[in-house]
Amino acid sequence: MNKCLLILSFIYLAEGQQEVTVHLKQDVTLVCQSSSVENISVLKWSRSDLNSDGYVYFYRNKRCFESYQHPWFHGRVMLRDAGMKGGDASLILKNATFKDAGIYECHLLVRELVESRRSYSEISHVINLTVTDAGEFGARDVLVRP
Repeated sequence: MNKCLLILSFIYLAEGQQEVTVHLKQDVTLVCQSSSVENISVLKWSRSDLNSDGYVYFYRNKRCFESYQHPWFHGRVMLRDAGMKGGDASLILKNATFKDAGIYECHLLVRELVESRRSYSEISHVINLTVTDAGEFGARDVLVRP
């Protein structure tokens, strides 16, 4: 039965995964949006192959922790909206290189007030980023496929 659960989980991630393609040396926005406009307590952007070496971006309690960040991303990533207004936790990756290609995960812990009680919900988004030479696909700078 565990094998079935593992397979179903994999299928779920593959179906919910967003595909993004960017030209080499261009900036790209990796979209992560909470349906809730309440407070985002924790935001973790990670890449599965770099987890043990640090995060792409880590935020907790209204503060970014660069010391938790993988050295490859220092000075190359920033939130699209530093205040994360409207639940926008999207990340801008600057100057994309071939080493940036991979599967990125955005994990949000959102604090909500329900009937005067504090509760938390978790939200995850998975993005597969492909970096390509400018000549590989037409004139558009960034292609996003849902």
